[in-house]
Amino acid sequence: MLDRPRVEKALDVLHAELEGGRSTTELTTRAAWLAFMRFARQRFATAPTPDSDGLLFQYGTYAFSGRPMFMVDLTRQFDIGDDRGEHDHYVQVHCELRYECEPVLDALGSFDS
Repeated sequence: MLDRPRVEKALDVLHAELEGGRSTTELTTRAAWLAFMRFARQRFATAPTPDSDGLLFQYGTYAFSGRPMFMVDLTRQFDIGDDRGEHDHYVQVHCELRYECEPVLDALGSFDS
């Protein structure tokens, strides 16, 4: 597949884009978004089918781990096939941004695509 990285390397590729010479604790929202978009443009060794590599996006106020937080979740999803080329499972690589709840963020509601 033309020297494209394997899907198993996707998390390493995203980490490299996010770090870009700085600590991930120092990332701004804009820097995280731009890093994820660079990651999203990179091609991986996937099957030549329309749904083998996709981007998912969601945001909203959720309380998955205790107190409510406004979350933005940027995800890249890869379809992994079995030996016959049939769907077996998905691999997802996430970049999740969390913010303290504020009325302006809560007013955005939630969205996924």
